[in-house]
Amino acid sequence: MKTIRRYAMRCTILGILTIAGVFGISLWNKADFCRGWATHYEQCALDLRNEQLLAIAEKRLNDANAFENSALTMSVIAKKYNRVANNPLLAYPSKPLVTDAELNAERIATDN
Repeated sequence: MKTIRRYAMRCTILGILTIAGVFGISLWNKADFCRGWATHYEQCALDLRNEQLLAIAEKRLNDANAFENSALTMSVIAKKYNRVANNPLLAYPSKPLVTDAELNAERIATDN
């Protein structure tokens, strides 16, 4: 009876460690995935802001406005992925990734 209890305890502990390990690895993968996409979207936003400055210098105001809107969108998406990367217990960003209210809030935040 003692040996059965010992094996049952060992199997239980091994099962708990395995489940905890799988859960931990999945959280790490989620954080790594989201951090990579956040970096990608931050770089895209930076590139679009540079294109916007170039369009302003060349007096292409319609293009500059389009670049500004795209850069704001990329920056909102990057912030969402950063939030999930910093707390992998949160859900992935939902679709649509950016709403008009979020764009307006980002526009107000960058104007100040």
